[in-house]
Amino acid sequence: MSDATTVHGPDELLAVLPYQLGYHPARSVVVVALDRARRVHFVARVDLPPPDHVPDTVEAVMGPLRREVDGPVLLVGYEDEAHEADPLLLALLEAVESHGAEVLEVSVVRAGRRYSPVCERTCCPPEGVPVPASEAVPAVAELVALGHAPLPDRAAVDGLVEPEAGRATEVGAWLSLPAGDRRSRRGSTRVRREAVRAWAAVLAPPVAGERGRPEAPPEVLARAVEGLRDIALRDALIAWVAPGVVPRSELDAVVVALLERHVPRWAGMGSWRHPGRGAEGRHALLERLLALARSVPDDRPDDVAAVCTTAAQLAWQVGDGAVARAALERALRVEPGYRLAQLLGRVVEHGLRPGRPVPGVQRLGRAG
Repeated sequence: MSDATTVHGPDELLAVLPYQLGYHPARSVVVVALDRARRVHFVARVDLPPPDHVPDTVEAVMGPLRREVDGPVLLVGYEDEAHEADPLLLALLEAVESHGAEVLEVSVVRAGRRYSPVCERTCCPPEGVPVPASEAVPAVAELVALGHAPLPDRAAVDGLVEPEAGRATEVGAWLSLPAGDRRSRRGSTRVRREAVRAWAAVLAPPVAGERGRPEAPPEVLARAVEGLRDIALRDALIAWVAPGVVPRSELDAVVVALLERHVPRWAGMGSWRHPGRGAEGRHALLERLLALARSVPDDRPDDVAAVCTTAAQLAWQVGDGAVARAALERALRVEPGYRLAQLLGRVVEHGLRPGRPVPGVQRLGRAG
């Protein structure tokens, strides 16, 4: 099935937005910028700020929006109490229009109904209009078929990268062993080659007809995590799982040769010349990296930061900004000085993305 999913009008977009964001937003404003072909080009979400912080929030949103906007914009507020989203929505409306962009729609979602703070026509009655049920929107069915499913809230997104007590304890025990003991127990010869083979096990292709896939043993997961301490291997692995992030010419040729020899290529991995190839499997690939992040305890801060930053890079490439932010927040919480997480955090903060439309919902059709 194609990633180009048609949404007929703003009301259907409201039903689809949680699938685009990855979770059901609350007390926030979502900005959706379309390109000239009416494809979803850019999506940003911010929490509702206190009244005195509205100007700063508007400027934070407008930075990437000025760079990304190439067509009309939709503004959507999510609120618990009537009118609490209005100050930010109206300030953004003024800022976007001052920038010269068309604001196609300003909507507020509250208790399953859509309201408008700017429209008084019959299409926007004071009692609101029900947001279409997700099962009644064809675009939602298409996104579900593509593997998209929104989590209940942002806290659930954070949980995707937090350590799982049992598995993290097991992997942490292997990571705590002295290097010599680990090698003798594993029969290793070359640490780098062992790490690449461990990553080959972590990233093994899914088996047709199986639900999920058994996780690699703790020892193998620990070897994969240790491999990211080798900066040349870490950078090459990021380029392998998220092609286009780092040019092949800038990577260690020996490490690249090891990856090409041992690591599989499903979900577009290793597609140096065609970075977009195989994109339909990248959400499943991201699940592998998130599972690895949950396998590393917080008392291994460098290892947590390396794995979470690797996962964040892929999440950002596939357009899952919420997961990218959650992974980076954990990385920088346990290791504030991890430079790659700091750099990627600035990329995410400023909305700098690979030069392609956001995957998932990619076309907004006219209502009717």
